[in-house]
Amino acid sequence: MSTSILALTRHGGRGFVAMVHEHPQSRASPSANMAGMSLLKSAVSLASRVLPASRPALAGKTLLGSLLRAGNVPVRFGSQGKRLFVIQPSHYYDKRFLRLCRYYILLTGIPVFAFITYVNIFIGEAELAEIPEGYVPEHWEYYKHPITRWIVRNITETPESTYEKTLAVLQIESEKVDLRMKHAEARRLMRQRGDGPWFFYESLDEKLISNQHKVYPDD
Repeated sequence: MSTSILALTRHGGRGFVAMVHEHPQSRASPSANMAGMSLLKSAVSLASRVLPASRPALAGKTLLGSLLRAGNVPVRFGSQGKRLFVIQPSHYYDKRFLRLCRYYILLTGIPVFAFITYVNIFIGEAELAEIPEGYVPEHWEYYKHPITRWIVRNITETPESTYEKTLAVLQIESEKVDLRMKHAEARRLMRQRGDGPWFFYESLDEKLISNQHKVYPDD
């Protein structure tokens, strides 16, 4: 029979020693070794509770290290610390919206920028010149930039049509004012003469009024 001694720590002549006896002819199985280590761990934990926890003898760098303290609990952390799963709102739609905005801005902005650059370089602005005799300029010829000329010529209304629309609005409003004045005069005369509110349509003929329901009033 052989004896192996595992000294965990020693300080000041006092220490904790675990003795394991092993028979030379019989070796323990792996399950027995696991059970022995579990018992050893339980014994170390019990010793840390029995002995004062403030002694440095059981708090030094030993085989089981910090497990000797009574208040320590073995916890396994990965990646150098505790990692938490923090629930955050999704940023998918925000990034998708910004990506689409950037795409459509570039899709329309690049051709427009290229077209404006081409017009400014190869066409240029109009120059002021004398009007020939007998020639009546169009309304869009009074603008300087070619793009502004095209917009005024093909998109906006002509000054003549705007003038005609303004005259039509003024005529309609003047007719409304005249109608309101006539209506106020008619109401004044009705109150003065006591004609009643039937000035705008004829009253019904009395022959059209049926009195049949008054023949038998008890029915």
